[in-house]
Amino acid sequence: MQRESVAGSKIVNTRNVLNCIVDERALSRSDISKKLSLSKPTVSLIVKELLEDRWIYETGSGHASVGGGRKPVQLAFNAKRSYLIGIDIGGTSVTLGLTDLNGEVCAHREFPTQQHLHSDLFKEIERCVDSMKSQLRLEDADILGVGVGVPGITNVEEGLVIEAPALEWEHFPVREKLQETFDFPIYVDNDVNSVVLGEHWKGAANDKTNLIYIAIGTGIGSGIIINGELYRGSNYSAGEMGYIVTDRENVEKYKPVYEGYGYLEGVASGSSISHRLSSRLGRAVTAKEAFELYAENDADAVSVIDFAIDNLGIGIANYVSLFDPEVVILGGGVSKSFQLVSEQLIDIIRQHTPQRCEVVQTTLGEEAGIIGAVALFLEEHDLPLNI
Repeated sequence: MQRESVAGSKIVNTRNVLNCIVDERALSRSDISKKLSLSKPTVSLIVKELLEDRWIYETGSGHASVGGGRKPVQLAFNAKRSYLIGIDIGGTSVTLGLTDLNGEVCAHREFPTQQHLHSDLFKEIERCVDSMKSQLRLEDADILGVGVGVPGITNVEEGLVIEAPALEWEHFPVREKLQETFDFPIYVDNDVNSVVLGEHWKGAANDKTNLIYIAIGTGIGSGIIINGELYRGSNYSAGEMGYIVTDRENVEKYKPVYEGYGYLEGVASGSSISHRLSSRLGRAVTAKEAFELYAENDADAVSVIDFAIDNLGIGIANYVSLFDPEVVILGGGVSKSFQLVSEQLIDIIRQHTPQRCEVVQTTLGEEAGIIGAVALFLEEHDLPLNI
């Protein structure tokens, strides 16, 4: 028991030392000893091992002491020690990236999902990864593993997609399929669960402990972090915000835009806005075009989008009342029009919540799915890094 206790203490100390260096960017051994209240011999031993394993490197000297003594050697995190593969399998497109350990996307690829979904999806993923490795001149030994986000309820332990209507998948073994190609550790989760981890790591909530990320696109989903921990629920379906009912009377005649989609998705998603305005105008209109018409004060677009925003605002208000988050982050295609509707949306939320909550647009942009998938890997894999 004593040996296990000592080993556990060493693992904790190693993690703390490494993350102290990551957080502060450059520190001396003496600085680390003071910050973490660890003895100098303990810090020196841990630093020696981290240097040998290339997690850190020694850099230029720090400032001289007041007494003119020897300048301490600085230690910095080696973000290029290893690379990670992030894959976001969406209903419309698949985006892939290779990032360093700081989450910087060093290579990026994208291809249309439906074109490859029923034939060579995983072969195309393999081709894109090989292309990125070649671009960066990386070997398999340089890569730690793979994180994957998918638009559906996912059993994280098994890497099994239980249900993903946008991909027509039920009980689909994504990890097993990828393991036929990649000899790396692979983690698969719902895409918004992945992205909320990315937002917590590198996005608009990196200093928050209670946050909600809501993706508003073809459907509507959310990722929830409570007290710094991702909340998945007892059946991996926490955050399926698209099923929230925001109008008791309208629900009686409700019909989903897509089979398997919930009420809120049917009245406030990008696909709903597109479908409803297209029906009114008698021609196909995308959600992006709908918001362009809204900006021009087109009466039909204003009616359709106001209805969607009213329902979305009530749905978000329900979330804020339940979870009392520090921030709600909006992502997905519809969020690109956030500035057009932000005042209306925030007013609705404030009318129906006991406390005010910050509502912001995602800052991760087009790389959100990649960074989220990488954050998922770092969250699940046993590494000395915190995210």
